[in-house]
Amino acid sequence: MTVVRSLACAALLLAAAASHAESVALRADKATAGVDPQTSMRYVDVVLHPDSRQALADFTRDRVGKRIQLRSNGVLLSSATLQSPLEGDSFRIVAGEHGFAGKSADEIAKGIMRGGGLTVDDEGSTPGDIGTRPSKRSAPAGGN
Repeated sequence: MTVVRSLACAALLLAAAASHAESVALRADKATAGVDPQTSMRYVDVVLHPDSRQALADFTRDRVGKRIQLRSNGVLLSSATLQSPLEGDSFRIVAGEHGFAGKSADEIAKGIMRGGGLTVDDEGSTPGDIGTRPSKRSAPAGGN
């Protein structure tokens, strides 16, 4: 009986954690691929739409010290522990040791601009298991 009770408690804790998981959709005004000339590391520079800047700042403000994930078109681009809220208008995503899950920086940048956009979520979440809160949009995606 104790084992059943422990499993039930664990299931409730996981359900509670999943209910707090959140994802925010972001829209980029510009995404540009490049290569650092000193390190040869591939990267994507992203300039966010103003509404998405606020959505990202709001999302990250309550998660300082926690891990978040950044994705585009379902591809995990980065996972990091937040040291401070992300409140700027742009950021750089640097490819890890194995690149961007087999995609080039150019493919990632083009995917972001084709309307795939970006999502940021709590680490440990998968794209299909959490509710997505889209940022407000003043123009349709891909309207620029």
